[in-house]
Amino acid sequence: MSTLYAASLSPSKPEALALLFSRRAPGAEVSAEGIERIAAYRFDDPAGEVGCETHIVATEALGTVQVPLTYRGAPLAGAPAEALVTTMQHSVLGERWVYDAAHDPVYVEALIRVMAEGGAGAEQFMVREDGSLQPVSEGLARVRGTGRGGEGVIRADAAAESVRAREAVQEPEAGDSGLPAVEQRESSTLIRFRGVAVEVRFLLAGSGPAGGEAHQLVGTWDGQAEPVLLATYLA
Repeated sequence: MSTLYAASLSPSKPEALALLFSRRAPGAEVSAEGIERIAAYRFDDPAGEVGCETHIVATEALGTVQVPLTYRGAPLAGAPAEALVTTMQHSVLGERWVYDAAHDPVYVEALIRVMAEGGAGAEQFMVREDGSLQPVSEGLARVRGTGRGGEGVIRADAAAESVRAREAVQEPEAGDSGLPAVEQRESSTLIRFRGVAVEVRFLLAGSGPAGGEAHQLVGTWDGQAEPVLLATYLA
């Protein structure tokens, strides 16, 4: 379960996304005003400390894209400089550190778990002024994993020697920090973490239909009834 607040943010989420786009696709020249929100989904952090939110947005330069971010109450120890998108002032929670989620182990573990176990995105609730919770239903992407949770479950703590990426995949080198190793590609992001390699789509247009793989993350949203491939387990 994810709890949200009717808070003011500085910079705003579109401004944070524009900062990320300036590095992820520097030739695209995407401004905050040029970002159209389509949908979003979240994963649960079992510890309840890290917000894991993925934005699905449209831009004129890039088309429909998927951007996972994490929100933390303190810096992510050992994270490379390029992992931090911005710091954000949240009128309820205070200062937040906003990260490209591919570098954040909380997001990566949640993604792997949902894909492997046939799980879904987190339920979302808005915190009212009196402290009660109101379910959020509008503007959400409905995501699910295609794994079955038993035979062939992907384990985030699998031994590294058990990893064998597809022949066409060049894996990034694992670092010594205990954080994910990340390779940004033109249309996707390759993540290697604790013996698992996954590919998260960045450009959703032309990513191919969902289905045909044992472990994927697929999603639908208002105006998109056919499941879209969002992420795939590679090895």
